[in-house]
Order: sequence, then C-alpha cells, then structure tokens
Amino acid sequence: MKKKYLFLLLSLSFTICTFAQNSVRVYNLDVKMGHNSDISRNFADYWDVEYKTGGMILQSVSFLKGVTHRVIASGDPSNWGTKIEKSQAEWQAHLSKQRLHLNDAEGSMVMTNLRWRREGDWEKSKASKYWEIIPKDPEKFVKAYDKFMKAISDILDWRVTSLASIDMGGLGGTHSTSLKGADMNDLILIEREIQKTKAFQDFLEERGEVEIIESYFGYYVHRFR
Repeated sequence: MKKKYLFLLLSLSFTICTFAQNSVRVYNLDVKMGHNSDISRNFADYWDVEYKTGGMILQSVSFLKGVTHRVIASGDPSNWGTKIEKSQAEWQAHLSKQRLHLNDAEGSMVMTNLRWRREGDWEKSKASKYWEIIPKDPEKFVKAYDKFMKAISDILDWRVTSLASIDMGGLGGTHSTSLKGADMNDLILIEREIQKTKAFQDFLEERGEVEIIESYFGYYVHRFR
C-alpha cells in the first residue's frame, strides 16, 4: 500500500477558517469497489472527536482519475492536535483497518489557505467544484479574485468559496480554488448565473493568464470539527 494513507495525518487537529497561516492537507484515496461504507465507518469511528482548533472532512470525489475519496484536514499549525491525544496503538489500528479497503492514489497535497468566504454557510455547502490552476501572476490573480468575490456576493448568497496556494504535491498546479453549494445541480446553475455577470468578464480580463490543470467534484461524507 502506497504511503498516501500510511502518512495520513501524522499530526492531528485541523481547522476550517479564514487566516492565511492555516495549513490545508488533502489526502487522495482510491477506495476499492464496494468498500465505501467501510471507509466511512472507520473514518467516523476514529475522527469524530473534539479538536483544539480543527476539524476533519471525508469527501467522495467524481471526475478525478484514480481518486474516489479525499480526506481534508485544515488548521492552525501552532495549535495542532485533538483535545485528547490518540495513542500510537490506536493510530496503527486505524491505519490497518483502512488499508484493507484502499488502492493506490496520487495527487495528495499540502496547501496554505489564502481566502475563505466568511459569510458562507458550511452546513448547506456540502458539494464542491474544485479548480487546480496556475496563475501567471499570482499577486494580480488574488487582487482580481478579491474584487470578483465582493462583486458577486449577493449571487453567492450562503455558498462558500476558497482560494489556496499549493505548497507540496497536487496535480501540477500552484493554486486551488473552489465553489461550494448544495449539490451538483446547484453548482451548475450558480456558475451559469455568475458567468452572465459583468463582474465575471472583468475578472477574466483582470486576473491575468491562468492555466486550468484540473477540475473535479467533491461531496461531504463526514465533517467533524
């Protein structure tokens, strides 16, 4: 079994919040056919605990080759850990259970959170569309992104958006953006509405050259905080 899960979350406690110093770790999984419920149950058994500053997410994934699920961990590196530490024996037992249900997967990554939309509703935002990208001028891109998010705030309503830099791993991009909504239909419809706006056209002109490496879809299975 590849290192992808062996080294999964060697340190615990992660948070989903709005500060650039927060680290986001994404671990791609390829779950064997018919083993989804086992992975979900084992994940909940181990990670449904209290965190100092954080949370853990298990997502199902579509339209990303060789990846069926992702574990997403995010938080403040200066306050990293569950309130009650797990023993090494518990961790090894968890790994052993999960390995039985996994094939190899690639594309795991470590990111730095640059932007979260504060007014978003995480309870409603269970589905996500992700773009892994390479902005030619990252500073110009972030400036245009901030203006764009402000301009379409009313359209987004309760939906969460994010922007992160990719520090290690990934599929070849330097940044990752996401739009979150209720489900795939909601994301398709809101994206169409956004693309009709002048703000979207301004964003395309002002962000500079951007190469899209990959886009894919995720849906929450579990989210613990």
